[in-house]
Amino acid sequence: MYFCTVDFKMSTMKRLITILFVFVSLSGYSQIEFKAEISKDAVLIGEPFILTYQINQNFDDFKLPQLENFQLISGPSTSMQQSINMFNGKMEKTVLVTYTYFMKAIAPGTLTLAPAEIKIKDGYHYSNSLDIIVIDAQYQNPNQDNGKDIKGTSRL
Repeated sequence: MYFCTVDFKMSTMKRLITILFVFVSLSGYSQIEFKAEISKDAVLIGEPFILTYQINQNFDDFKLPQLENFQLISGPSTSMQQSINMFNGKMEKTVLVTYTYFMKAIAPGTLTLAPAEIKIKDGYHYSNSLDIIVIDAQYQNPNQDNGKDIKGTSRL
């Protein structure tokens, strides 16, 4: 009879230790964050804007979505930040990978940039989609020299 009580207490104790171990392990697990951002909410047709994707994990594969009604000007430009911190004897590793694209819209309307996709060892993850308003007017680059002076006459 005494052994049954001890076995029951040991079994319960093992379960509690296992549950505690799992809880502590999961509390150190970092959540995957994969987000997309644009530099402007509204643009003119042909006006450049920046599309950025940030991922807080190392990953195996990155897939840009179909860019219907958009033209890629340049990119991707990639950067990676990685840090390791020790706090109260606990090591914490932080990773931030950034993909930057310069884009322009080629059609008017409220356009949607579909989610991008990354593959991490546990499966596929998707960024948020983005909406951008494209105004039906042509963008004129202020840095472009059209060969005219201030009054609109030719400098020749």
